[in-house]
Amino acid sequence: MMKACAEEAVRLAAADHGMTLDYTPDSIPLLETVLSARTPIPQEEHEEATRIWGAYYGEIFRRKFPADWIMAVYPGQLNSGRADTGTELAMPALDVAGSHIYPLLKIFRRLTIGPSEDLAAFYAKVSAALEAKQK
Repeated sequence: MMKACAEEAVRLAAADHGMTLDYTPDSIPLLETVLSARTPIPQEEHEEATRIWGAYYGEIFRRKFPADWIMAVYPGQLNSGRADTGTELAMPALDVAGSHIYPLLKIFRRLTIGPSEDLAAFYAKVSAALEAKQK
């Protein structure tokens, strides 16, 4: 499902913005441009936009590192101390040798908070940590 969502992001970027997203880290600035052009996104469209653009962003990681899409509860939710743990939600994440990356959460923050949620800086930071772990 996530691969199909990422393909939809590539299609939308080309059709609506004339941008070619190629799943490389070099395409992250183009993704930022597309997201800037598409915001603000109405609240009722947050989930779909997060899934489509988050899948594409995640595929950039998945194609660089051996990773699998999984469903996982974000650690902040898991350790939130809530009495009703049934309210915690699983979301698509990438499992990279036991480390979990939540690209959809980062995209949601980018869509709702704005450009201060720098996708390129996040990618660089996470990539450096994963590369160090692989050594």
